[in-house]
Amino acid sequence: MRRCELSGFTLRQLEFFVAAVDEGSVTAAARRLHVSPGGISVALSELESALKVQLTVRRRGKGVSVTPAGRWVYEHAQEMLDRSADIGAVARIVRGELAGPLRVGCFTTLSPWMFPRVALHFTENHPGVDLHLVEGQSAELQQRMRDGELDVTFMYSNHLDADVAGEIIAPVRVRLAVAAGHRLASWETVPLRELREEPAILLALQPAGGHVEAMLRAAGFEPDVRWRSSNVETIRAMVARGLGYTVIMGRPHGDMTYEGLPLAYRNISDELPANNVVVAYPQGAVPTAKTKTLIAFCKEAFGSEGYSVL
Repeated sequence: MRRCELSGFTLRQLEFFVAAVDEGSVTAAARRLHVSPGGISVALSELESALKVQLTVRRRGKGVSVTPAGRWVYEHAQEMLDRSADIGAVARIVRGELAGPLRVGCFTTLSPWMFPRVALHFTENHPGVDLHLVEGQSAELQQRMRDGELDVTFMYSNHLDADVAGEIIAPVRVRLAVAAGHRLASWETVPLRELREEPAILLALQPAGGHVEAMLRAAGFEPDVRWRSSNVETIRAMVARGLGYTVIMGRPHGDMTYEGLPLAYRNISDELPANNVVVAYPQGAVPTAKTKTLIAFCKEAFGSEGYSVL
């Protein structure tokens, strides 16, 4: 049997070939890989020359079609590229570098505050880590951790299920937000009972919305909830328009809405349940080096900001 000599080609050529087949055109492959279409065409020709077989049919205006031989090479090229990525990750680990996927869940209202800085930190300091973000409600994110789809989740400690552990990142406390011209805007602190006759605009995401309503009931009245929204910016914009108050975590720098209208945030004088932002992971799970690095960074970056920003 004649031995097949697979030499004289590069992984880069295989990458260009796979992209051209996936995208169906040289131009689209070039956009995907951020190279010139000419570079893709040259790589395809060089790969065909090295393998001594036609892999694709390229017609101007009709894209790229793959030959039967090209289909076989395509399947094996994908395997080789996957293995080379795995070998690269192992090499980084051996060198003491962090590498591989880190799948991070984030309660929706927390992600604008936390994730951009986390992403920048890992991009600059641990480029071998493939960071993924999944936003959602706490119950959904905790279930996805149980199912092995997420490594960790940013959330509030009062959302934690019994089988989920949490490392405290920053203490937090809800605040009252009202329009700048509201009668309570000039108060330094506000007791919740002052909101008895006021319309409320509350977060639709659970369990956060339910916790706020429970606080208001504990103050001795049933809140008049006129509107609910899962988007914090929608709530802030409606409050700034004088349509009601909200009690919520999250105080962006500047206290302004998208429309440029001012908001007044006020501390609440009632005794409220303790709460914290945590990095959560399944109870009993041993944190990986990537998770430990994430937790250490978050404690340093956000630990002193809880009461000032949130």
